[in-house]
Amino acid sequence: MLDKTSAKPLYIQIEEDLEQQIASGLLKPGDRIPTEDEMVSKYGVSIITVRRAVIELSKRGLLDKQQGRGTFVRDTQFVRDSSSLMSFSESCRNQGMTPGARLLEAALVDLDEKTARSLGLEYPSKGVLLSRLRLADDNPVVIEKNYFGPEYSFLLEHSFNNSSLFAFLKEFCGISISRSDKEISLCSARPDEARQLKVSKDTPLIMIRSTAYDQNGQPLYVGTQIMNGRRFTLRFRQGL
Repeated sequence: MLDKTSAKPLYIQIEEDLEQQIASGLLKPGDRIPTEDEMVSKYGVSIITVRRAVIELSKRGLLDKQQGRGTFVRDTQFVRDSSSLMSFSESCRNQGMTPGARLLEAALVDLDEKTARSLGLEYPSKGVLLSRLRLADDNPVVIEKNYFGPEYSFLLEHSFNNSSLFAFLKEFCGISISRSDKEISLCSARPDEARQLKVSKDTPLIMIRSTAYDQNGQPLYVGTQIMNGRRFTLRFRQGL
């Protein structure tokens, strides 16, 4: 199966073969791939070559090596560049995925003090909550909650099921996001979050709290994103 006369390294050829099997569905999420000994026999290479191919695929988020159990095909990974202001929908499309959203809650609520202050409001104050479950190729990856000031109560008239909130704000309100300040931490899945993200209760999750500002530098919304780290990869870029 491998071209040993090619200039392309053998481990890359193995990597590409396994990746093709995953892409075609021959190897599905949750499937265990052949053992190292089986691949050594199949490809006619050394165990070092096989291990390098598996390591590279694991680094890319396609495989998950579990101690004592073997190596398994991971669920589809959604990669988000947290250095950019790209919307969830845009990020999905850039990765060849179909974005989706299911509205969980839309209401005028009492804001906690930190959220109110971040929005430049007095405390206590009311605000608009939009909570959605974000999907990538129908797989739940993020629970998203965005809090706006009460002047954005018109947003409650729209469901935002399978539509972009960013696009709506830009196209119909003339509002664009100029920057976003983020804080990243870990949390444990509560029963409702576990059900929505299809994980076990108390599973470690990634939480991002952000404050977004409009083109005039005014606070637009305070958001929290809770995501399943097994389906979600955060990527950052840093310049000197």
